[in-house]
Amino acid sequence: RPVIDLVSEALPTTLLLNTIATLLIYAIAIPTGVVAAINRGRWQDVSLGNLFIALWSFPIPLAGILALGYLASDQYLGGFPVAGLSSTSAENMPFLPSTQDGEFVRGWLLDRLWHVVLPVMCLVYGGFAVLSKQTRAAMLDNFNADYVRTAKAKGVPALDVTTRHVFRNSLLPLITMFVTIFPAMLSGSVVIESIFTINGMGRLALEGINLRDRELILAVTFMIGVVNLVALLLADILYALADPRISYE
Repeated sequence: RPVIDLVSEALPTTLLLNTIATLLIYAIAIPTGVVAAINRGRWQDVSLGNLFIALWSFPIPLAGILALGYLASDQYLGGFPVAGLSSTSAENMPFLPSTQDGEFVRGWLLDRLWHVVLPVMCLVYGGFAVLSKQTRAAMLDNFNADYVRTAKAKGVPALDVTTRHVFRNSLLPLITMFVTIFPAMLSGSVVIESIFTINGMGRLALEGINLRDRELILAVTFMIGVVNLVALLLADILYALADPRISYE
């Protein structure tokens, strides 16, 4: 088969997993980093820091195997599918959940979300520590800046100082982290896709290596490079949106 056909089938799956995982990492790590910075030295800061460092230290392959053994196996919880991103009958399901003949049909969308829970969970937990710590450090640097002391002296409310001044000026390091987190998750998806039998770019790369398919390996490497370049371009665009002082004219 042409390599482009194999890549076009696998790339959307990997991008889906990594996009959902990246959004979840930012949605959880940034608020917790802000909370840790506001409560510096208190139990919230210490607890969140210890939790995220412990998660970051836990190996992803072991997490995937334990998730399959305890959360997906019928011997224990059995609440999640073992493999794939959809059920065998997903193509015949309606898009949204519905009721047919008095029976609940979860639909294609809910079925897909049900299948991605465990893979995404294994992808995201290790990224919380890095981004949360970076958010905390950037916030603390800006809390000590002269413009923050000036705003407080003028009587600006503490919430406005945190959200409109400190947080906005802390966005640039977080955008820079996106350039490193997203490509790193692509490499991590190699392990996750193999454990959960997901036909994505990671599993395709392993098959190419095992079969010594030179053209396939080159194509996968090229696509990963393209994704990295897109991440860099998106970061540059976000720089200009976050900081009005940055212009590319």
